[in-house]
Amino acid sequence: MSIRFAGAPLGRRSRWAAFPVAAALLLTACSTASSGSGEGSGKGSGTSVGDTLTYAVAGAPTLDPYKANLDPNSSTNINLAYAALIRMNPDRTFTGDLAKSFGYTDKKNKVFQLKLRPGVKFADGTPVDAAAVVASLKHFRKVGVNAASWGGSISSITAPDPSTVVIKNSTSNPVMPMLMSQALLSGSIISPAGLADPSKLAKETFGAGPYTLDPAATVPNDHYTYTANPNYWNKAQQRWKKVVVRIIPDGNATVQAIQTNQVDAAIVGPDAGSALTAAGLQHVKAGTAMMGMVLADRSGTIAAPLKDVRVRQALNHAIDRAAVAKAIFGDFAEPTSQTSIPGYDGYSKALDTRYPYDRAQAKSLLADAGYPNGFTLKVETQGFFGINVVTQAVIAQWKKIGVKVKLTTDAQPPQWIANVMSGKFPVTGFGYGALPTYLSAQNFMLPTPNPFNPFGTGDKKLNQLLTKAAAEPDPAKQAAVYQQATARLSELSWFAPVARVAGILVVGDRLGDIDKAGNGSLPDVLSLRPAA
Repeated sequence: MSIRFAGAPLGRRSRWAAFPVAAALLLTACSTASSGSGEGSGKGSGTSVGDTLTYAVAGAPTLDPYKANLDPNSSTNINLAYAALIRMNPDRTFTGDLAKSFGYTDKKNKVFQLKLRPGVKFADGTPVDAAAVVASLKHFRKVGVNAASWGGSISSITAPDPSTVVIKNSTSNPVMPMLMSQALLSGSIISPAGLADPSKLAKETFGAGPYTLDPAATVPNDHYTYTANPNYWNKAQQRWKKVVVRIIPDGNATVQAIQTNQVDAAIVGPDAGSALTAAGLQHVKAGTAMMGMVLADRSGTIAAPLKDVRVRQALNHAIDRAAVAKAIFGDFAEPTSQTSIPGYDGYSKALDTRYPYDRAQAKSLLADAGYPNGFTLKVETQGFFGINVVTQAVIAQWKKIGVKVKLTTDAQPPQWIANVMSGKFPVTGFGYGALPTYLSAQNFMLPTPNPFNPFGTGDKKLNQLLTKAAAEPDPAKQAAVYQQATARLSELSWFAPVARVAGILVVGDRLGDIDKAGNGSLPDVLSLRPAA
């Protein structure tokens, strides 16, 4: 998801965003999760309907659900107009949306079945039946930005009867509920009318969600107006007659707009933290992304020292994570040594401090590995989203243990992708959002070349753990195995994580109380309600 962040060094207009995992993403986003959206339940049930909700996003959205990935500039708009099969709650439990019930029908997490809610219609009045759902999901498999990685295990999607959809996977896929939810957008169902001419998906909406786009009241790249869908199945979720999504690139300007009631709500980053604190605005925050360094050349292909795990561990011990997180992000980040985020299955609190700042230990490890005087590394980073600031802070600390860096900073995403995948840079700066281990492992742990593993490094033990976890039907046992995988990844020191960065949902005084944030997720636009 795309949210803005920065400390003072980044300036007022700095921000960061998400790119598709399957298309070599730069930073997967923090996820948003709705709450109070169950049938006739939650705080929204029985509340009055507000006139207009004005919500700000940082950049122009993509209106096509399967082209949007996790960018909140897009997911906000898409979740207004497109209902998903399943809804993910802030605590990462799942409830039905278009699907009344769902679950695996086998013991290996391969066969996933959904029973559709009866009588539900798209905004255009056509039924949301199994045939329509199958057609939409097959379209996702063809065009979805994450289809190759997130849905790569899917072997077939069928409709044995008008109310049943069965998804079969060739290998175990334990995240089907999340994949079919609004959190990842791949479960957002497009009507047959939208699929008949996919080019229209960029300008109109063809969903079964609580709202529909009003093109006549919309100015692309400025604001998007949505009106209540009269065919929506869950009237309790329609808390507003109209929702307007405005584009305001600067986080501080967004806070000012909320303070003056020009805007009611927005997700902002730490660059706006001091402004919203000073304004006394209601807000919730959640650690939603991790930033740090990829120690990519683990076989020493172009940087021989990195082949030795002691060198990679030394680079980890040389980072004063607490100082970096505080200096750049203030109170809106936490230091961490691991790639997982609290609330997700691979997270282990002990790994947050797996590599405490210890310059003496770092030097000792370098000496043991045969590099008492250090060495020189080529490093590539991203000159956008502030990731370069974290990279520069780490480089300054590495210099203190004798590791010098020749830095290349790319200004645009295509440059970054090309350089990362060129095999010319053994270390890169990066950011990555909160995802279950099954999904993040596609980039972090498996030997498939991608921007977070450009040299295609593999590890037999990791492979075994991931295969075991994916097939484990018991969530608690599955999480325990994923934690072992995260610990193994940390032991190998393929990464040097630095900080978990927070996203912030802030609202004005025309709105009621905000729902609680979950670990790694913020309440979404559908959870917002008028003040009493």
